[in-house]
Amino acid sequence: MKNWILVIIIILFVTIAGMSVYGYQTIREPLKHNYEQAERYVLGQSLLQSVSDISYYHGTDAYYVFEGTSVDDEEVIIWVSEEFDSHQMAKVNEGISVDEAVAIVKKQDEIKRIQSVKLGFERGLPIYEIVYVNNENRKGYYYVTFEDGIFMKRYVLRTD
Repeated sequence: MKNWILVIIIILFVTIAGMSVYGYQTIREPLKHNYEQAERYVLGQSLLQSVSDISYYHGTDAYYVFEGTSVDDEEVIIWVSEEFDSHQMAKVNEGISVDEAVAIVKKQDEIKRIQSVKLGFERGLPIYEIVYVNNENRKGYYYVTFEDGIFMKRYVLRTD
């Protein structure tokens, strides 16, 4: 009798795990397809020679953010609107680095840990979104411009 219960539990566990993996892949499929479509757009428009990273930013509007090498062999970042109707390009050395963006936030708040730093696009400007947890265990979102690190906006949320 105990063996049957064990077999049933194992079968249920494997079934639930399989359904979870299938559900995750089903949910991720449209995003993967959109990444591929966005990459075809950037390469087809000859904006980049090669792509080293793609990320997705959804603020006021949604943007795909590409890092790669331009046709002139320069390291560039391209922000492409989700509708593929506009884009903006900047050389990596024309803006502040991730470390500089984090340093700006650390001057403004007591940071316990940085959760993420993403490139995005807000109010017509390329930005960094820095997500962090401060010493009061509050989650913070800090936005600075990519070009010169000027403060744009900040949110701090309670996590309890």
